[in-house]
Amino acid sequence: MPARHKRPVRRGADERLIARSGAMRRLLQEVRRYAAADANVLITGETGAGKDRVAHALHDASPRRSHPFIKIDCAGMPASLMEAELFGFERGAFTDASAAKAGRFELAGAGTVYLDGVGELPLDLQGKLLRAVEDKRVERLGGVAVIEVKARIVSSSADGIERAVQQGAFRDDLFHRLRVLPLHVPPLRERKADVLPLARGYLKAACAAAGSDPMRLTREAQGLLLRYRWPGNVRELKHVVERAVLDADPARGVIDAADLPIDLLADPASYMGSGPDDRPTLEELERRYIALVLRETRGRQTDAARRLGISRKALWEKRKRYKLE
Repeated sequence: MPARHKRPVRRGADERLIARSGAMRRLLQEVRRYAAADANVLITGETGAGKDRVAHALHDASPRRSHPFIKIDCAGMPASLMEAELFGFERGAFTDASAAKAGRFELAGAGTVYLDGVGELPLDLQGKLLRAVEDKRVERLGGVAVIEVKARIVSSSADGIERAVQQGAFRDDLFHRLRVLPLHVPPLRERKADVLPLARGYLKAACAAAGSDPMRLTREAQGLLLRYRWPGNVRELKHVVERAVLDADPARGVIDAADLPIDLLADPASYMGSGPDDRPTLEELERRYIALVLRETRGRQTDAARRLGISRKALWEKRKRYKLE
């Protein structure tokens, strides 16, 4: 395989496939192997795990990378518009069709059609998609000309599409034709080695977007990010970092534990760690708890001191000691 197929996609600092963990390195190896093939690919994984990036990586590492990558949001597009968007239409095909329009399969040419959230397609449209996948041909609505499908079809779905197949909500025959080559994106909680590299990339991008000087994550902030379980996966991590950049004082040049969202600070796993060797010290626990209370009271000394059960003077001394400005 040519060397250029062995590099991760370069889509900007916050768009690369980060693969420091063993799970992601194995996935990236599969992406490289599948990139040269023409068979259909189904990417599964939890919401926010990074399925879109894997789809882009697959396209950009393939011989089709100079051709269009056409994404179709199957969950977000109204069912009434989906058929016309997928296959196109001729003038007069329906009331508002004042001019002909090419469909997504046609626009993709020899590139990639990416069906994001394919499990959300209604059953009637699944049958029409099946014909396009099987026959490699489509027809515009209201048209008679047959258009050859040259694009590779890559699909994604949240975990559970197999259950939808078993329950009859998703066609078994379509599922197997889309899932010739399966890829599974592991959740972020199973690839902890990727958390900090991802966070640093998001931090760099968020600082640039906010027009602020570069900032860094303190050791305690890094510890919280590593201990949190990330139910929203990579997408949640990105939003947490972007929010922290907006909440932090740019003059300090750092993102500290106190700058992270309250729900992250309040997570028991983030406080206590995942095992005996990962437990914070009593001093670290006190600092984090004070930071949480200050966030909840929006820095109001009197309210925070009352909630902590200490005097304002004692709170001031602890803030000074822990550098909680």
